[in-house]
Parts: sequence; structure tokens; C-alpha cells
Amino acid sequence: MRRTSIPPAAERLSVRLTPERVCLAAGGAGLLIALLLLLWPGPLPFEGLVQRIGRMDAWAEGVGLASQPALLRKYYRLSLAVGFSLAGVTALLALAWSRLNGLAKAMVWRATCTLACTCALSLYILKMTTEGPWSPVDALMLNPAAFPIFGHRLLFVWLAKAIQAAVPALSPLRSFYASQVVAVLLAIYAVGRWSALHVGESLRWLGQVLAVVLISTCLDYRNFYDIGIVFFFSCGLLALYRRKYVWFVLVVTVGTLNHENALLLVPTAAFLLYDAERRRVWLPVVAASLAGHLLARAAMQWLIPFQTHFDWRIWSNMTKPFLLPRETAYSLLALGGWYALGLMSLPACDRRLRRLLLLFPLLFGVTFLFGQFHEPRQFNAFIPVLIAVLLSAFRRMVDLEQGAVRGSQVHADAG
Repeated sequence: MRRTSIPPAAERLSVRLTPERVCLAAGGAGLLIALLLLLWPGPLPFEGLVQRIGRMDAWAEGVGLASQPALLRKYYRLSLAVGFSLAGVTALLALAWSRLNGLAKAMVWRATCTLACTCALSLYILKMTTEGPWSPVDALMLNPAAFPIFGHRLLFVWLAKAIQAAVPALSPLRSFYASQVVAVLLAIYAVGRWSALHVGESLRWLGQVLAVVLISTCLDYRNFYDIGIVFFFSCGLLALYRRKYVWFVLVVTVGTLNHENALLLVPTAAFLLYDAERRRVWLPVVAASLAGHLLARAAMQWLIPFQTHFDWRIWSNMTKPFLLPRETAYSLLALGGWYALGLMSLPACDRRLRRLLLLFPLLFGVTFLFGQFHEPRQFNAFIPVLIAVLLSAFRRMVDLEQGAVRGSQVHADAG
């Protein structure tokens, strides 16, 4: 048989047309065509067809736009430019991704997941939260002294005011949203770092997705501190696990400026460390964090004096679940399933993680005294612990599944 030989020109062409070069050429061509479209003032191909399609559109105002040649050409040109730009950028991103090593790809993956979760939760806050008449955003930014209790939870209020000072055109509400984007980004990142301790770096994104679900389920009215609570409790627990005790003291102190329930990290730390560290280690940590909390509270009281620092809600919590059954049912539906999964996941938790469960009865007691049970957001501080419990169970299930698969493969090979 005669062997067919590849012509030299075709062989050279096949060598030159590598996927990287194709992506580079496609990306450059897409961006160049987009630029030319934006600069070209004349007629475009298929304008008549686009006009006929526009006149058949169900959008009445769009039909009017299609009837005006100048506007038709403008939006047709913009659509083509955006399409070619997206194609070009996608090709260049694919080229850049192919040239990254494994470590860089993992870093880009984690950063993208953090940003995606941040966008999802920020959009939920933007679209779904409502104004609470007891602490309106604009009035709280203008005069926090007019709102006892809420007027001492000012960390992200200060951030919103700084953003507004930097961009005076922003309204108080938009400044609030900007501050919450920062809070969400910090919370999602901290939850990712915390989740990596329980499920590994490659699957830390599961904890971030869970955080989006759990936080959004608990959100209701606009406030500056709910997202920050998740951030500071995640950071505090992470510092305890990694034995970064100076950082833990700082987290409790600064977290108190966001919400006074940062104090609950102190007994949690004592319960976690009392037999894991020497007394000369854990006692100063607990004492210093308690001192930091008291110092922050005293500073806020000196800055904005209040006669009232909490509202008693004992009788409210004994009556409102029966007077407001719908709201109570919403709260149970929001968290009941996740907490049931948490209970079923406890056998997969190690001793340290089980000790962190102390935080739940602490939050329950504080809510009974000063909070409201029909608001699921009262338990936001427990979200990092719940995520860790669920991820621990998930990791055990994956390990068991992989063990079963390996066992079946060994039996198959032996047979």
C-alpha cells in the first residue's frame, strides 16, 4: 500500500495552529472588530433585517426605537460591539487559564467563588431587605444618639459614612449598600477560611455557598451589623483553632463595635481552651478578650451616652410565638431543617467542634432575655459553627464513599 504523506505546507500549518494561538487570534480579532464597530459611523450589514425584526417585537417602546434609523443603528452597533468584545475576552481568558499552573488555578477558583457568593448575597440584600422603622438607615447615619442600643453598633455605620464622605453623590441608602458589600465580602472570605479547616481547601467553597443560603434565609430588615456578626464570629473561631490568641482578642474588641454579642466568644473560648491549653495561656486570653469587650463598650458609652443598653423581652418571647404564629412558623422553616441536619451530623464532629456547640444555648438564652424568637437572624452568630458541623459530616460521607469504592475495586481485582 502506498503511504500518504502530508504536504509540507499543511504540516507547517498544523504546527502553527495550536489552541493557544487560535485563542490569541480569536481574542484579538474579537476586540479589534468591536473597536472598529464603535468607531464606524456608516451603515451596518443586515440593518434592514434588524429593523424588520425590531418592528415585530412585543416591547412597544422598542418598536418605536426600531422605526428611527439613527437609534436602530446605534443599538445595533452597540450590540455587535458587546458581542464581539465578550467573545474576544472569553477567548483571552481561556488562553490565560490554560497557562496557569495548578496552584494558580486553585487560587483563581477560590477568588471567583468568593466573589460569586458575595454578588449573590449582596443582590439579595439589595432586592429583598426592607427598612426597619426602629432603626432607619439614613437617620442612624445622621444621628446615632437618637437610637438607643442600635446607636452603639456603629462599626459599619462608620464605614458607610466614610464611603459617603469619599463619594458625596451617594445617598445614605446607597452608602449603606456599599458598606454591606464590604461586610459580605469579608464574611464570605472568613467563612471560606473557616470551612477549609473542616473540609479541606479544595472544598471550602461549599461552606461559602452554605453561608449565602443561611444568611439570606435569616435576613429581614436593613441593619449594619448582621453580616458583620458572621464575619467576626468566623474570625474569632478561626483564631481559636489556629491558636492566634492575640488576633482573637482583637476580633472580640473590634467585633464589639459591630454588635455587643461578640461577648459570647469569651465563654466559648474558655470552654474550648480550658483543658487544651495551660492555665497561664488560656486564662490571659479569656481575661484580655473580656477586657477588650468592656473597653470597647465603655468607649462607646463615653462617645454616645445611653441610659438604656438593652430591652427586656422575656414576656414577649413567652407570648409572641402564640400571638404571631405565622412569623414563628417562618422562623422555624428558615432554620429548622438546617439545624436538624446539624443534629444528625454531630457524630462526625471532633471534640473541639462539639465544644463550640455551647454557643447555641448562649444565643438561645440571650434571645430569650433580649431578642425575639420569631427573628431567625438572632442566631446568625451560630452560622459558622453550623457550617463546620455540616461540612464535617459531608467529609465523613465522602471518605466512607471513597472507601467503599476502593473496597469494591479491590474485590473486583481479586476476583
